[in-house]
Amino acid sequence: TGWTLGPGGVITFDHAPSTGVVVRAGFLFDVPVRFELDRVEIACTAFNASDVPSIPLVEIREAV
Repeated sequence: TGWTLGPGGVITFDHAPSTGVVVRAGFLFDVPVRFELDRVEIACTAFNASDVPSIPLVEIREAV
């Protein structure tokens, strides 16, 4: 408590931490992506078995 998360991931404290106080943070990243291509190549190696060598993705960056 005592802080807010603003646009672009900026953290603002209600009151500045006292001198010598350790401030720690942990992060989880949720990166929006889209498929780079309209098609995905699939190799059927056997009945009910296939291989997808790669699925190219492109990161969708938010405007800052």
